[in-house]
Amino acid sequence: MGKVRTFFGILKLELQDAADDAAVLIEAARMKQAEGTYTDYVTRENTALYRIEIDSLGDLVHEISDREGTSFESVDEAISAVREIVLLKIREWNYPALITGLLDRKIEKALKYLEMGT
Repeated sequence: MGKVRTFFGILKLELQDAADDAAVLIEAARMKQAEGTYTDYVTRENTALYRIEIDSLGDLVHEISDREGTSFESVDEAISAVREIVLLKIREWNYPALITGLLDRKIEKALKYLEMGT
């Protein structure tokens, strides 16, 4: 149970970091627009995509927090549950499909940190 809790903690930090990165990209797009590199249209389109990503990641962090008290038998079981949540959210709530790849990378990173701590 302790490993699962630690894994969830690391994963939430990693997902929040990805959301923060998207927020930085929004600001970078605005700067490029101010410089004349991006048109207003490109800035709005990019910003909308980044905001969807930020909202989806924030929602996923909330979903993980809601399940932290659940008694998973293993980290693998917890990972399966998170992946199921994402697939459901893609189908029913229009999460961007790119979240699955991003989640996989963040899961791998969290697992590496978990292994380093044990």
